[in-house]
Amino acid sequence: MFIVRYSEIGLKGNKTRRIMEKLLIDNIKSALPDNFNLNYKKSDGRIYLYSEKQELMDILPYIFGIKSFSPATEYTFNSVDDIVSKCREKYSEYVKNKTFAVRATRKGTHNFTSKELEIATGNALYDNSSGVNLENPEAPLYIEVRDKNFYTFTEKIAGPGGLPLKSEGKAISLFSGGIDSPVSTFMVMKRGMATDLLFCSLAHPADTITMLRAARNLLLKYSYGYDSNIFILDGTSLITKILHDPEQKYANLIFKELLYLYAEKLCYKNDYDAIVTGESIGQVSSQIPKNLKSLSHDIKIPIFRPLIGFDKEETISYSRAKGLYMNESAGEFCSLFSKNPGINTSYKELKPEMDKFFEDEYFHEIIIIKKSQIDNYINSIHNSKIDYIPQNSIIVDLRDAEDFNKWHILDAVNMPVRSIHSLISDGDIRKIYFFYCKKGLNSAYAASIMESNGYKAFYSTEKELKKLFEVKN
Repeated sequence: MFIVRYSEIGLKGNKTRRIMEKLLIDNIKSALPDNFNLNYKKSDGRIYLYSEKQELMDILPYIFGIKSFSPATEYTFNSVDDIVSKCREKYSEYVKNKTFAVRATRKGTHNFTSKELEIATGNALYDNSSGVNLENPEAPLYIEVRDKNFYTFTEKIAGPGGLPLKSEGKAISLFSGGIDSPVSTFMVMKRGMATDLLFCSLAHPADTITMLRAARNLLLKYSYGYDSNIFILDGTSLITKILHDPEQKYANLIFKELLYLYAEKLCYKNDYDAIVTGESIGQVSSQIPKNLKSLSHDIKIPIFRPLIGFDKEETISYSRAKGLYMNESAGEFCSLFSKNPGINTSYKELKPEMDKFFEDEYFHEIIIIKKSQIDNYINSIHNSKIDYIPQNSIIVDLRDAEDFNKWHILDAVNMPVRSIHSLISDGDIRKIYFFYCKKGLNSAYAASIMESNGYKAFYSTEKELKKLFEVKN
């Protein structure tokens, strides 16, 4: 069995505590296989899980709301002698030739104190040990007495702490997949917020794959209980416009505010309570306080910046400690705008330049990938992209109607990516499906979804196909 401990949950009122305890248990269950039958009970700031399965040992360190846990053994007793006798029988070999210490706690009415229990158990084990060391024992022994039960264990394993995921609303995180955004996302998830990700691709598929690997590392490790959404935008047309105007000194701020505005739109659409960013004061030009003030001026949804006081080394250290650090990066978007960055820009200066841009005009091909679909999508990007059209395949054009009418592959069917699930239900499993779109974001996604449902599917991009047909002509 396992003893699970929480801290903050125990400070809540009775109703809130019950809700959070249930969420915590539900999140634990969600991490286990469907056929895993988990029995449990709750008592006095503890949740007792009755299972010996290794799966629990592997997931409990990553469930938000858990302060610590211990693999333990449960017994009943009638007297203190029963406890001492059981500890002598079970732990004499454990303390052999080692220094040890006994730590006892109690709850309930008993005819002995915790200190008396520690002394009696220590005396029973002493002759088989190398002596007592209360400061740094080689073999610590813990005893928890609860009414007529007692529990013994030898280690306390740290959990991530915080509050259960989904207990404190929802957020959308601006997620680049670099070092900062996974840490800032982790920090709001730790505070109980179910968090989705918003990513703007500037060089698909390279930066998309890098981001998804970072998202996978974070979400598959810590997001138990919530199947996060990942919104992916194609921002290349925005970058093209900005780079065609080399004198545009507010490019770094325009890009950032357009992301803010798109995130705010998603907040209203999906009932998010906050936008999360990995910004810290002065780290890059867009994060100078006056710039942050100007960027936030028109945003009505709260913007959470968990790293605001961190320097880069602190963020890296935290990232490593939580297992979030990745040794690959596609680079930060700000490197594209480093020639003339806007510094100490007032809102009055920024507003006229922002009025020239609209997020709907320059962010295209949004797709939504679930946490549970990440692996399929990555594999599809790697393995399903081809530069030819398979014979006798069903060709699906996922671009908008305007692009389709300008140019398309002969016999191609035009449909939006959101209709892929209806294609799955009505499709022919014996056929090969070939998808294409502007940059490959939607078509890679469509191929991955079809493949996960047993279809044979491939994808390409408009650019690759135009090149192919130019060669043939």
